[in-house]
Amino acid sequence: MSLRSTIMATAAIFATANAHMIMKSPVPYSADKIDNAPITADQYPCKSNLGFTVTTMNSMAVGEKQSLTFSGSAVHGGGSCQLSVTMDTKPTKDSVFKVIKSIEGGCPGIDGPEAFDFELPDSIPNGKATFAWTWFAKLSGGPEMYMNCAPIEVTGGASDKSKFDQLPDMLVANIASTTCKQQVSKDLKFPNPGTNLQATADTSNVVDPTGDCGSTGTTPSEPSEPSSPAVTASPTAPSPVAPTVPAGTGSPATPSTPSTPSAGGSSGACTENGSVVCNGTDQFGLCNNGEVVWQAVAAGTQCTNGSITKRGYHGRIARPRRSNRRHGH
Repeated sequence: MSLRSTIMATAAIFATANAHMIMKSPVPYSADKIDNAPITADQYPCKSNLGFTVTTMNSMAVGEKQSLTFSGSAVHGGGSCQLSVTMDTKPTKDSVFKVIKSIEGGCPGIDGPEAFDFELPDSIPNGKATFAWTWFAKLSGGPEMYMNCAPIEVTGGASDKSKFDQLPDMLVANIASTTCKQQVSKDLKFPNPGTNLQATADTSNVVDPTGDCGSTGTTPSEPSEPSSPAVTASPTAPSPVAPTVPAGTGSPATPSTPSTPSAGGSSGACTENGSVVCNGTDQFGLCNNGEVVWQAVAAGTQCTNGSITKRGYHGRIARPRRSNRRHGH
Protein backbone atom coordinates (compact mmCIF):
# COMPACT_ATOMS: atom_id res chain seq x y z
CA MET A 1 0.00 0.00 0.00
CA SER A 2 1.35 3.45 -0.94
CA LEU A 3 1.99 6.14 1.65
CA ARG A 4 -0.87 8.20 0.23
CA SER A 5 -3.29 5.25 0.49
CA THR A 6 -2.17 4.57 4.04
CA ILE A 7 -2.75 8.20 5.05
CA MET A 8 -6.20 8.22 3.42
CA ALA A 9 -7.20 4.95 5.10
CA THR A 10 -6.01 6.23 8.48
CA ALA A 11 -7.94 9.45 7.98
CA ALA A 12 -11.08 7.48 7.09
CA ILE A 13 -10.77 5.37 10.21
CA PHE A 14 -10.22 8.48 12.33
CA ALA A 15 -13.25 10.17 10.77
CA THR A 16 -15.41 7.11 11.43
CA ALA A 17 -14.25 6.98 15.04
CA ASN A 18 -15.24 10.60 15.50
CA ALA A 19 -18.48 10.40 13.54
CA HIS A 20 -21.83 10.49 15.24
CA MET A 21 -22.05 11.54 18.87
CA ILE A 22 -21.47 10.08 22.33
CA MET A 23 -22.97 11.41 25.54
CA LYS A 24 -20.13 12.89 27.61
CA SER A 25 -22.13 14.13 30.59
CA PRO A 26 -23.79 12.55 32.48
CA VAL A 27 -20.96 9.99 32.38
CA PRO A 28 -22.35 6.85 30.68
CA TYR A 29 -22.17 3.23 31.75
CA SER A 30 -19.06 1.33 30.57
CA ALA A 31 -17.46 4.61 29.43
CA ASP A 32 -14.31 2.80 28.30
CA LYS A 33 -16.31 0.57 25.92
CA ILE A 34 -19.06 2.86 24.63
CA ASP A 35 -19.24 3.35 20.85
CA ASN A 36 -20.97 5.94 18.67
CA ALA A 37 -22.89 3.66 16.32
CA PRO A 38 -26.71 3.58 16.13
CA ILE A 39 -28.43 1.14 18.44
CA THR A 40 -30.00 -2.07 17.11
CA ALA A 41 -32.97 -4.04 18.40
CA ASP A 42 -30.57 -6.66 19.83
CA GLN A 43 -28.63 -3.98 21.72
CA TYR A 44 -31.71 -2.19 23.08
CA PRO A 45 -31.71 -0.61 25.56
CA CYS A 46 -28.55 1.38 26.31
CA LYS A 47 -26.19 -0.73 24.18
CA SER A 48 -26.77 -3.42 26.80
CA ASN A 49 -24.21 -5.66 25.05
CA LEU A 50 -21.48 -3.41 26.51
CA GLY A 51 -22.64 -4.01 30.07
CA PHE A 52 -23.57 -1.62 32.88
CA THR A 53 -20.27 -0.95 34.60
CA VAL A 54 -20.52 2.20 36.73
CA THR A 55 -17.50 4.32 35.80
CA THR A 56 -18.86 7.40 37.58
CA MET A 57 -22.05 7.67 39.63
CA ASN A 58 -23.80 10.86 38.55
CA SER A 59 -25.42 12.50 41.59
CA MET A 60 -28.51 14.56 40.73
CA ALA A 61 -30.73 16.60 43.03
CA VAL A 62 -34.30 17.18 41.90
CA GLY A 63 -34.86 20.73 40.65
CA GLU A 64 -31.17 21.55 40.16
CA LYS A 65 -29.79 22.41 36.71
CA GLN A 66 -27.96 19.55 35.02
CA SER A 67 -25.92 19.68 31.80
CA LEU A 68 -26.11 17.30 28.83
CA THR A 69 -22.89 17.43 26.78
CA PHE A 70 -21.42 15.38 23.94
CA SER A 71 -18.20 14.12 22.39
CA GLY A 72 -17.85 13.90 18.61
CA SER A 73 -18.43 16.18 15.67
CA ALA A 74 -20.96 14.68 13.24
CA VAL A 75 -24.28 16.12 14.39
CA HIS A 76 -25.99 15.12 11.11
CA GLY A 77 -27.93 18.35 10.80
CA GLY A 78 -29.33 18.01 14.29
CA GLY A 79 -32.50 16.06 14.89
CA SER A 80 -34.73 15.32 17.86
CA CYS A 81 -33.74 14.00 21.29
CA GLN A 82 -35.46 12.77 24.42
CA LEU A 83 -34.14 12.63 27.97
CA SER A 84 -35.67 9.82 30.00
CA VAL A 85 -35.31 7.92 33.27
CA THR A 86 -35.96 4.32 34.29
CA MET A 87 -35.75 3.11 37.87
CA ASP A 88 -33.91 -0.02 36.70
CA THR A 89 -30.14 0.10 37.30
CA LYS A 90 -29.48 -2.58 34.69
CA PRO A 91 -32.21 -1.93 32.11
CA THR A 92 -33.65 -4.70 29.95
CA LYS A 93 -36.06 -4.80 27.02
CA ASP A 94 -38.88 -4.81 29.57
CA SER A 95 -37.70 -1.64 31.34
CA VAL A 96 -39.98 1.39 31.13
CA PHE A 97 -38.29 4.72 30.40
CA LYS A 98 -40.23 7.87 31.33
CA VAL A 99 -39.64 11.17 29.50
CA ILE A 100 -38.45 14.21 31.47
CA LYS A 101 -37.59 16.45 28.47
CA SER A 102 -38.04 16.40 24.68
CA ILE A 103 -36.06 18.44 22.14
CA GLU A 104 -37.54 18.72 18.64
CA GLY A 105 -34.96 19.95 16.13
CA GLY A 106 -31.37 21.11 16.61
CA CYS A 107 -30.27 18.30 18.91
CA PRO A 108 -27.43 17.63 19.61
CA GLY A 109 -26.56 20.75 17.56
CA ILE A 110 -26.55 22.15 14.01
CA ASP A 111 -23.00 23.32 13.25
CA GLY A 112 -21.49 21.26 16.05
CA PRO A 113 -22.40 19.73 19.39
CA GLU A 114 -24.07 22.00 21.92
CA ALA A 115 -24.81 21.68 25.64
CA PHE A 116 -28.39 21.32 26.83
CA ASP A 117 -29.72 22.10 30.30
CA PHE A 118 -32.29 19.94 32.05
CA GLU A 119 -33.70 19.30 35.51
CA LEU A 120 -35.11 16.22 37.17
CA PRO A 121 -38.78 16.80 38.05
CA ASP A 122 -40.03 16.09 41.56
CA SER A 123 -41.87 13.02 40.25
CA ILE A 124 -38.58 11.08 40.03
CA PRO A 125 -38.22 8.77 43.06
CA ASN A 126 -35.16 8.94 45.28
CA GLY A 127 -32.41 6.39 44.86
CA LYS A 128 -30.36 4.87 42.07
CA ALA A 129 -31.76 4.89 38.54
CA THR A 130 -30.73 5.11 34.88
CA PHE A 131 -30.71 8.26 32.73
CA ALA A 132 -31.13 7.82 28.96
CA TRP A 133 -30.39 10.11 26.00
CA THR A 134 -32.01 9.06 22.72
CA TRP A 135 -31.36 10.77 19.39
CA PHE A 136 -33.10 10.57 16.02
CA ALA A 137 -30.65 12.25 13.62
CA LYS A 138 -32.02 14.40 10.81
CA LEU A 139 -29.42 13.71 8.09
CA SER A 140 -27.91 10.32 8.97
CA GLY A 141 -28.77 8.80 5.58
CA GLY A 142 -31.57 6.60 6.89
CA PRO A 143 -33.80 6.16 9.92
CA GLU A 144 -31.52 5.48 12.90
CA MET A 145 -31.80 5.60 16.67
CA TYR A 146 -28.93 6.43 19.01
CA MET A 147 -29.07 5.70 22.73
CA ASN A 148 -26.61 6.24 25.58
CA CYS A 149 -27.39 5.60 29.25
CA ALA A 150 -25.81 6.69 32.52
CA PRO A 151 -26.14 5.68 36.18
CA ILE A 152 -27.67 8.37 38.39
CA GLU A 153 -28.46 8.71 42.09
CA VAL A 154 -31.46 10.93 42.82
CA THR A 155 -31.98 13.04 45.94
CA GLY A 156 -34.79 15.40 46.89
CA GLY A 157 -37.28 13.40 44.86
CA ALA A 158 -40.48 11.46 45.43
CA SER A 159 -40.96 8.71 47.98
CA ASP A 160 -42.98 6.54 45.57
CA LYS A 161 -43.58 6.02 41.83
CA SER A 162 -47.16 7.26 41.59
CA LYS A 163 -46.32 10.50 39.76
CA PHE A 164 -43.38 8.96 37.93
CA ASP A 165 -45.63 6.34 36.34
CA GLN A 166 -47.82 9.12 34.90
CA LEU A 167 -44.97 10.56 32.79
CA PRO A 168 -45.06 9.69 29.05
CA ASP A 169 -43.15 6.67 27.79
CA MET A 170 -39.95 7.25 25.82
CA LEU A 171 -40.39 6.89 22.06
CA VAL A 172 -38.67 3.93 20.41
CA ALA A 173 -38.38 4.22 16.62
CA ASN A 174 -36.18 3.34 13.64
CA ILE A 175 -35.19 -0.12 14.91
CA ALA A 176 -36.38 -3.56 13.83
CA SER A 177 -38.58 -4.20 16.87
CA THR A 178 -41.06 -1.44 15.94
CA THR A 179 -42.84 -0.17 12.81
CA CYS A 180 -42.47 3.44 13.99
CA LYS A 181 -40.14 5.20 11.56
CA GLN A 182 -38.83 8.73 11.25
CA GLN A 183 -39.30 10.43 7.89
CA VAL A 184 -35.93 10.81 6.12
CA SER A 185 -34.24 14.23 6.33
CA LYS A 186 -36.88 15.53 8.74
CA ASP A 187 -36.80 16.41 12.42
CA LEU A 188 -38.94 13.88 14.27
CA LYS A 189 -42.04 15.16 16.06
CA PHE A 190 -42.68 13.17 19.24
CA PRO A 191 -46.22 11.73 19.63
CA ASN A 192 -46.11 12.64 23.33
CA PRO A 193 -43.19 14.90 24.25
CA GLY A 194 -44.43 15.57 27.77
CA THR A 195 -44.77 18.96 29.43
CA ASN A 196 -41.08 19.92 29.10
CA LEU A 197 -40.63 20.51 25.34
CA GLN A 198 -37.82 22.49 23.73
CA ALA A 199 -38.85 23.10 20.11
CA THR A 200 -36.94 24.63 17.21
CA ALA A 201 -38.10 27.98 15.87
CA ASP A 202 -38.43 26.47 12.38
CA THR A 203 -41.22 23.91 12.69
CA SER A 204 -41.59 23.33 8.93
CA ASN A 205 -39.25 20.32 9.05
CA VAL A 206 -40.63 18.84 12.27
CA VAL A 207 -42.75 15.94 11.02
CA ASP A 208 -44.72 13.12 12.65
CA PRO A 209 -43.20 9.63 12.33
CA THR A 210 -44.96 6.89 10.40
CA GLY A 211 -46.12 3.45 11.56
CA ASP A 212 -47.43 2.33 14.91
CA CYS A 213 -45.82 4.82 17.30
CA GLY A 214 -48.61 4.97 19.88
CA SER A 215 -49.78 8.08 21.65
CA THR A 216 -47.22 7.63 24.42
CA GLY A 217 -44.46 5.82 22.61
CA THR A 218 -43.84 2.09 22.74
CA THR A 219 -41.66 -0.31 24.68
CA PRO A 220 -39.92 -2.59 22.24
CA SER A 221 -40.44 -6.29 22.12
CA GLU A 222 -39.37 -9.03 19.79
CA PRO A 223 -41.12 -8.55 16.44
CA SER A 224 -44.01 -10.91 16.04
CA GLU A 225 -47.33 -11.13 14.30
CA PRO A 226 -49.94 -12.58 16.63
CA SER A 227 -51.82 -15.24 14.80
CA SER A 228 -55.58 -15.23 14.76
CA PRO A 229 -57.06 -17.90 16.97
CA ALA A 230 -57.90 -21.05 15.10
CA VAL A 231 -61.65 -21.48 15.20
CA THR A 232 -62.88 -25.02 14.76
CA ALA A 233 -65.70 -25.53 12.29
CA SER A 234 -69.13 -25.35 13.85
CA PRO A 235 -70.47 -28.78 14.82
CA THR A 236 -73.58 -29.98 13.03
CA ALA A 237 -76.46 -30.15 15.47
CA PRO A 238 -78.33 -33.49 15.38
CA SER A 239 -81.82 -33.37 13.91
CA PRO A 240 -84.33 -33.86 16.74
CA VAL A 241 -87.00 -36.55 16.36
CA ALA A 242 -90.57 -35.46 17.11
CA PRO A 243 -91.62 -36.99 20.44
CA THR A 244 -94.75 -39.09 20.86
CA VAL A 245 -97.16 -37.19 23.09
CA PRO A 246 -98.97 -39.42 25.64
CA ALA A 247 -102.69 -38.86 25.85
CA GLY A 248 -103.72 -36.18 28.28
CA THR A 249 -100.27 -34.73 28.82
CA GLY A 250 -100.59 -31.82 26.40
CA SER A 251 -98.00 -30.54 23.93
CA PRO A 252 -94.28 -30.80 24.71
CA ALA A 253 -92.68 -27.61 26.02
CA THR A 254 -90.98 -25.46 23.37
CA PRO A 255 -87.25 -25.22 24.10
CA SER A 256 -86.03 -21.68 24.82
CA THR A 257 -83.91 -19.97 22.16
CA PRO A 258 -80.32 -19.39 23.31
CA SER A 259 -79.43 -15.71 23.61
CA THR A 260 -77.14 -14.23 20.95
CA PRO A 261 -74.01 -12.47 22.25
CA SER A 262 -73.90 -8.76 21.51
CA ALA A 263 -71.80 -7.52 18.62
CA GLY A 264 -68.21 -6.48 19.25
CA GLY A 265 -67.20 -2.94 19.85
CA SER A 266 -66.82 -2.54 23.59
CA SER A 267 -63.29 -2.75 24.91
CA GLY A 268 -61.45 -4.00 27.96
CA ALA A 269 -57.96 -4.14 29.45
CA CYS A 270 -55.34 -6.90 29.15
CA THR A 271 -51.67 -7.49 29.93
CA GLU A 272 -50.13 -10.05 27.53
CA ASN A 273 -49.78 -8.60 24.01
CA GLY A 274 -51.08 -10.95 21.28
CA SER A 275 -52.91 -13.31 23.63
CA VAL A 276 -56.52 -14.43 23.26
CA VAL A 277 -58.75 -13.07 26.03
CA CYS A 278 -62.22 -14.40 26.90
CA ASN A 279 -65.21 -12.33 28.03
CA GLY A 280 -67.42 -15.06 29.38
CA THR A 281 -67.79 -17.91 26.87
CA ASP A 282 -69.51 -15.98 24.07
CA GLN A 283 -66.95 -13.23 23.36
CA PHE A 284 -63.21 -13.10 22.67
CA GLY A 285 -60.57 -10.56 21.59
CA LEU A 286 -56.84 -10.20 20.90
CA CYS A 287 -54.72 -8.24 23.38
CA ASN A 288 -53.21 -5.23 21.57
CA ASN A 289 -51.00 -2.86 23.59
CA GLY A 290 -53.02 -3.33 26.77
CA GLU A 291 -56.45 -3.09 25.16
CA VAL A 292 -58.87 -5.64 23.75
CA VAL A 293 -61.98 -5.21 21.59
CA TRP A 294 -64.61 -7.89 22.17
CA GLN A 295 -66.30 -9.78 19.36
CA ALA A 296 -68.68 -12.71 19.30
CA VAL A 297 -67.33 -16.22 18.81
CA ALA A 298 -68.50 -18.23 15.81
CA ALA A 299 -71.66 -20.30 16.12
CA GLY A 300 -71.04 -23.60 17.82
CA THR A 301 -67.85 -22.42 19.56
CA GLN A 302 -66.96 -20.97 22.94
CA CYS A 303 -64.06 -19.07 24.52
CA THR A 304 -62.55 -20.73 27.58
CA ASN A 305 -59.15 -20.23 29.22
CA GLY A 306 -57.82 -18.16 26.31
CA SER A 307 -58.79 -20.65 23.58
CA ILE A 308 -61.62 -20.98 21.06
CA THR A 309 -63.09 -24.51 21.24
CA LYS A 310 -66.15 -26.43 20.10
CA ARG A 311 -69.18 -25.82 22.24
CA GLY A 312 -70.36 -29.09 23.79
CA TYR A 313 -73.93 -30.21 22.87
CA HIS A 314 -75.85 -30.72 26.08
CA GLY A 315 -79.45 -30.89 24.83
CA ARG A 316 -81.69 -33.94 25.18
CA ILE A 317 -82.71 -35.73 22.04
CA ALA A 318 -86.22 -37.16 22.10
CA ARG A 319 -86.63 -40.63 20.58
CA PRO A 320 -89.83 -42.50 19.49
CA ARG A 321 -91.46 -44.47 22.27
CA ARG A 322 -91.08 -48.19 21.91
CA SER A 323 -94.37 -50.02 21.25
CA ASN A 324 -95.37 -52.56 23.91
CA ARG A 325 -98.00 -54.27 21.74
CA ARG A 326 -97.36 -57.98 21.49
CA HIS A 327 -97.87 -59.80 18.22
CA GLY A 328 -100.09 -62.81 18.25
CA HIS A 329 -98.92 -66.22 17.03
